[in-house]
Amino acid sequence: MNPAKGIFTLYVGRMFLIRFLGLLLFFVIVLQMLDLLNRSSDIMATEGAGVDSLTRYILLRAPMIASQFTPFAALLGIVFTLAGLSHTSEITVMRAAGMSVYRVLFPIGFVCALIAIAHFTLHETVTIKSTDALDYWEVNDFAVNLPPKTDTRTDVRIYFDREYISAESASRSGDAILLSGVTIYTLDEDDLLHESIEAQSAKYDQNEGWVLSGSKRMRAKTSEVIESDTALWTNSLDPELLFALTLVPDRTGLGELVSKIRQLNKDGTDTRAAMTSLLSRFSKPLSTLVMPLLGAIAGFGVHRQGVLLARAVMGSGLGFTYFVAENMALALGKLGVLPAIIGAFFPFALFMVVGFSILVAMEN
Repeated sequence: MNPAKGIFTLYVGRMFLIRFLGLLLFFVIVLQMLDLLNRSSDIMATEGAGVDSLTRYILLRAPMIASQFTPFAALLGIVFTLAGLSHTSEITVMRAAGMSVYRVLFPIGFVCALIAIAHFTLHETVTIKSTDALDYWEVNDFAVNLPPKTDTRTDVRIYFDREYISAESASRSGDAILLSGVTIYTLDEDDLLHESIEAQSAKYDQNEGWVLSGSKRMRAKTSEVIESDTALWTNSLDPELLFALTLVPDRTGLGELVSKIRQLNKDGTDTRAAMTSLLSRFSKPLSTLVMPLLGAIAGFGVHRQGVLLARAVMGSGLGFTYFVAENMALALGKLGVLPAIIGAFFPFALFMVVGFSILVAMEN
């Protein structure tokens, strides 16, 4: 390889990496400060709260912000890097040395690949745990000396076997399963309300099923109300399926998420939202690889087609369009409008084609 090309490669890659890290740090600091200003009153309102509580909130929230804005920081880092090289005519020097568009973008693409790997690793090892811990802490009003989290679901809301089921919490201790603050709405064949049940708690028994305590049952057609200390609730909802249906994919590790999806498939339950969330764990880090293709126009556009600022804005606009399309496709995938794999990877595939088309046009 030409020594000049090697020097240019290291130079461009280092320049982009420095800008990316600076922008990511800037976003984390600014957004963390704004978020902390918004939540500090709630955190400090808890008895015994102090600087330790604020520090804990920052440590739990920062990984979430960094994970969310990594592709965005990569996009702006690429635009600033290429725009700066174009402004100082360094790209012209590189092209004069025999470097193609692809060769100039290679160090940026290589650094983006490393960023994508780091993004995926940190998200799965740090962000998932911090998100889950912060949610548990927030549900408990940022309490000081909060005991470790158990296998508990809060604010349970599911639809299963023609019944809308809500509960304040669902807790599991060994083989014992307990729902508290239970409300059940049963629909008839015409999807009209058949009866409603309110109960203080529901406990699962291996032989009898769900046993309600302090229940009040009301028939919709006759308005008859039946109150009883204990009553049986007939439903095929077993504890494993209950915890699978109430799973929050964004706060669940990959292994557990795959296991719960298998449980949902086994019980014939809709898995579209969970599967889309699973695939998005891979597609979101991969979005960083698209950014060099979309931001390339900032450095390689022909000068007579517009000023440098206009080209930088155009490159940034293509990146923003990708983020909008990605979020829209993921939402449609979770709603079941699109297949999970289409919702997760279609924007990535589409903008990869668009990006390579831009590169081919600029190279020619």
